[in-house]
Amino acid sequence: MESLSQNDSDAAQDTLTPNADEPVARKIRPQKPLLMIALLGISFTGWYGWNHKYEIEAFCLNTSVSEQAKKANELKEVSDNKFNTEGLILPENEILHGGVPKDGIPALTTPDFIGGADATFMQPGDRVAGVVFEGKARAYPLKIMEMHEVVNDEIGNTSFAVTYCPLCDSLVVYNRKGTGGELEFGVSGFLYNSNVLLYDRSGSSETDGLWSQMMSQGIGGPRVEEKLTIMPVELTTWKDWVQRHPETQVVATSTGHARDYSKRPYAPYFADESTLMFAVKQQDGRLPNKVPLLGVWAGDKMRAYPVSAFKEFKETHELEQELDGKKFTLVYNPQAKSIRVINPDKDVSWMYSFWFAWYAFYPDTELYANSGTTETAKVGAKTAAETKEPAATSEKNKNP
Repeated sequence: MESLSQNDSDAAQDTLTPNADEPVARKIRPQKPLLMIALLGISFTGWYGWNHKYEIEAFCLNTSVSEQAKKANELKEVSDNKFNTEGLILPENEILHGGVPKDGIPALTTPDFIGGADATFMQPGDRVAGVVFEGKARAYPLKIMEMHEVVNDEIGNTSFAVTYCPLCDSLVVYNRKGTGGELEFGVSGFLYNSNVLLYDRSGSSETDGLWSQMMSQGIGGPRVEEKLTIMPVELTTWKDWVQRHPETQVVATSTGHARDYSKRPYAPYFADESTLMFAVKQQDGRLPNKVPLLGVWAGDKMRAYPVSAFKEFKETHELEQELDGKKFTLVYNPQAKSIRVINPDKDVSWMYSFWFAWYAFYPDTELYANSGTTETAKVGAKTAAETKEPAATSEKNKNP
């Protein structure tokens, strides 16, 4: 809320004694009506977001809004559900019920695929998650991922899980062959920092511990704090992906679930760049909440690359980067408005997300900002909060 110091100054001027020979003009003070309008606007935004929350959930679950609102009030606590929360490393009161039951959003396992040429349901601008393993390319349309959030898949001997949280626009792929055995992920129905909590459904309810997507690790159960191995993924458009991978396969709409994949239930949520449906622990106003970005980390160092930082480039642009001594190259496609990683050194990992989600989990992140010169600006969260200005670095843009 803005400071009221100007109001206080106006009030002080009103108390001055006017000249007796001059007419007294009553000062018009519109602040209160404007404040009321602002408060009503905030209240409406909250109501709008909450109302659409049930609409989105009802659509994704193929049920009615009223039925979904009723279900959302049941089983609010994670301990009331059949999950193994032994050794839970997050405060239970910060784990929120997302309004859907366990497996209410049905994860897919080894779904049907079709060739790219046969994917007539795909439009050029549709966003896809793309992977290439053992020389084979596969695309996972986000309009399908929005309804399922997880695809447990395999190519040859490579077993992996494609995970996507539409509330955070967060995309990351994991190796399912974890140190504690092979995993098969389901959607728990619970959230932490507005981000999906997965569960391991490969065992019984006594062993199906919880996992955080953005944290990439177990947060409760027999494999608590086990780290997941990140695997390469791209977030781009169907047109871009299929041009570079004409032999790609794509997830078919014949998933066995009654879903209309032509609809975009999260469109109003994406269109509002600030309103969140669920609380997060911390936010940062350097960027709008829902600016999409690529988050990269190596060792203990993390850096966020907002797509908006590359908007000046009108042609495909490559940028050589280094983080904690590890090198990698970014490729920006202005038509797709996408960033991908190529030629990464070992131990360079990445995921995609909205700014609010990345910062909520990693507040010490560096923030890349293209200064328009050969210099790259980057800011640590603490420095930005104290100075409000980006600090310069000697890192070079090798392709200005």
